[in-house]
Formats: sequence, C-alpha cells, structure tokens
Amino acid sequence: MIEAFIGAFLISSNYTTTIKFMYWLGLDVIPVSKQGNLMELPSVLRSNIAANNEVQNNEIINKFFLDRAFNEVETKIQYVFQTKAYLIAAFTHSSSFANLVTDSYERLEFLGDAILDFLVTRHAFINYNEMLTPITDIRQDISNNDRLAHILVACGLHTKILHNSTDLFDHISSYASNEDLFPKDQSTDQYLSKDLDRWANSTAPKALADVFEALVGAIFLDSGNSLETVWRVVEPLLRKYLDRTIIHPNLNPIRSFSEHGGKVIEESIEKGGDSPMTVCVVQMPNGARFEGYGSNKKIAKANACREAMKQHQHNEQTCQQTE
Repeated sequence: MIEAFIGAFLISSNYTTTIKFMYWLGLDVIPVSKQGNLMELPSVLRSNIAANNEVQNNEIINKFFLDRAFNEVETKIQYVFQTKAYLIAAFTHSSSFANLVTDSYERLEFLGDAILDFLVTRHAFINYNEMLTPITDIRQDISNNDRLAHILVACGLHTKILHNSTDLFDHISSYASNEDLFPKDQSTDQYLSKDLDRWANSTAPKALADVFEALVGAIFLDSGNSLETVWRVVEPLLRKYLDRTIIHPNLNPIRSFSEHGGKVIEESIEKGGDSPMTVCVVQMPNGARFEGYGSNKKIAKANACREAMKQHQHNEQTCQQTE
C-alpha cells in the first residue's frame, strides 16, 4: 500500500514532492548538508583534489575535460554539463590511471540504473493504460545490458571511456567492429533501428552498459535531480525501439525457457576449423529437444533456448487456431 502511494505521487506530481512525502512518512531519504540544506549534491572528486579551493578544482577539471574532448559527448547527447566532473566520472573505468580528478563510474552507474528503470516504467504506465505485458518484462527488455551497450556504441560514445585494461580494450574493440551489428555504411539512426532480436542478447562488454547508466546518473545530478531533464536527453536514444518494445518485449530467451520448465541437457565444444563452436542441447517438458550454436556457452545456450521458445509459441498459436 505504501509503495502504491509513493508511485501515485511520482506519477501525479514530481520527484521533489514525492521525496517530501516519503520524508513525512518517516523514511530517511533526504540528504542534508551540514548547513541543514536539503538535497545536497554528492561530489565525485577524488580526495587528493577535493581539498583544493573551488577555483583550482574548476581549472583542473576543465583542462582535463578539454584535453579529452568530452565536449563531443555533450554534442552527441545534446546536453551541456554545468559540473563537468560528473561527465568525466561517468566515463571513467576503475582501471583508469589517467584520470586523477574524479572517482570511477561505479556509484553513478548504480544511481543511473535505478533512474532509468523508473523512467521507463513511468513511460509505460502513462502511455499504455491497457498493457498485456507485465511491466517487469518491459523493464527487463529495455534495460537489457546488451541493449544499452548497443546504443552507446551506435552513438560512438564508447571511444570516450577512460580505462587501462587490455582485456576490456580487446572486448570493446571486437564488439564495436562487429559488421553484423555496426555495418560501416550505416548511420547511427540505422544502427538503432535494427531488428531487436539480432542484438538484444549479444555478448557486449558489461562496461558499455555501465557507462550508459552512469551517464544517466550524471545527468540527473548535474541537472539538480531533474527527472524531466534526464528523460529529455535519454528518450531520443531509446525512441527507436521504446514503444514497440512495450508492445512486444524481446525477453531473454534463457529466462523464458526456464519459466516454461525447460532444462539444459548437454553443453559441449565442437572442434573443427579455426573457430571451435560451443553446442548446447536443451529440452522442453514435452521431451522436444533443440540445439544452439555459438562462439561461447552463453550464446549457444541463448540460441538453443530461443529456438525452443519459437517452437513453443508456434504450438500455442496452432492450438488457438484449432479451438
């Protein structure tokens, strides 16, 4: 009941009013500064420069910002940061030793994940009064890590990530150079218009989705906790598939398969040629078996489960037609 009241306030009023309502309920959710001011924004500066005066900090931050051409991110997302440190932090991996100015994106990513989750839920709730699909399924689909990673690369923002990890560099480079996902002769708009099923369950580096969510968190803090501003910036990036996902969510096939009582029978590596393939065999409760192939276990399992669920949906449609 309390959660429903909070949801009603969020939908009918705004973030600040809802926070005050929660505070009235006795929930300690409002950060208070030493001066007693509400909603003090957290700092993402490293301790070694946090002790400097504001003028010195701004000079250091702005120089690093310009040296790394982070203004290109602002141009692409059409949002100019008032506090540049938030943007720098959003693109800083924990392995980076080049950035001595801010913390990494970990805290911002945690915040952005929750905000994106809420904004997508609010959009679905307000614009689709009679949804047949559970909101949890919609949230899972739109907030899919591989989906967010695809958007980040489609916009060319992956090149701005600060890190010093050879493995991460190789993984990002391999993903971003995948011609099936990102043909060189296509535009960002075309990338974002792709058939969802082709990439929603790809093996993108998790760091890409983390940066996208951290960027959401950074915009939220920089805008003075404005959910409206965050949605104005993020919605154009999600627009290409947002509404159709709400109507026909592309669910994780492994999850769907498991919920329908399926199980994995066998996983093995099939040698041959330069690239050995992983084979996964799954079985539905009725005994029907399906095979999936991929360069690793995750892809092979997803492909096998996807085939099983396609057959299951076909069987259900056939039964409905004969009734």
